[in-house]
Amino acid sequence: MLTAHNPDTISPPVAFYSHGIEVPAGARTLHIAGVVGVTPEGTMPIGFEAQHRRIWLNVIEVLKSADMGVEDLVRLNVFSLDPADVFMVSEGRQEFLNGHKPVSTYLAVKGLARPEFLVEMDAVACKVD
Repeated sequence: MLTAHNPDTISPPVAFYSHGIEVPAGARTLHIAGVVGVTPEGTMPIGFEAQHRRIWLNVIEVLKSADMGVEDLVRLNVFSLDPADVFMVSEGRQEFLNGHKPVSTYLAVKGLARPEFLVEMDAVACKVD
C-alpha cells in the first residue's frame, strides 16, 4: 500500500496532490513515458480539454496492461503550453484519480514534440502484489 506524506510542518498542498508518497519494499514499478492525447485510431482531439481527457484514458490503459490502476500512481508530471491550463489539469486529477493524490508536478513549457500536442503527461506507478 502507498502512504501519502503531507507533514503539518510545511504548508499543505496547494492543489489535488500529495507532497510525498512512500512506496513499500517489494513493490513493482511501472514507468510510463510521456503520453499525448492520440486516440487508438491515431487521431488527435482538438483542444486542451479533449487532449487532456484522452491522455488520462491512455494512461489508464497502460496501467491496466500492468494490472494496476490509478490508485497505484506515485508520480505525475504534466507539461502544457499555457500556464492557465493548470486549473484544468487539477480538475482532471480530481475526476480520474478517485480521491488518490500522487505527487505531481505541472510545468508550462514553450513547446512539445509536435505542434498539435497541447499537453503531455508521464507517470510512475508502484504496486505490491
